[in-house]
Amino acid sequence: MDADYERRKELEEYNARREERIKAAEERTAKKRAKRQKKKEKGKQKKKKLDYSVLGQPETVQLDSAEEASSDSDSADDDINRPK
Repeated sequence: MDADYERRKELEEYNARREERIKAAEERTAKKRAKRQKKKEKGKQKKKKLDYSVLGQPETVQLDSAEEASSDSDSADDDINRPK
């Protein structure tokens, strides 16, 4: 009986550490994804600003941030954030 208790305790500790590692990895991934999206948006704004200045049109451009965010989202993100 003591061996069974030890075994269950080890499994519980392993699963807790595993969940912590997975959560940390997901946070790193989300942070990197946000950084990539920000860089991509900045590049698009810079390109549009350059295009408009070359064409002689006004430089003020409004980007639809909801549209940008929806095009960059992954289906894997939906699975991660979905309640179980």
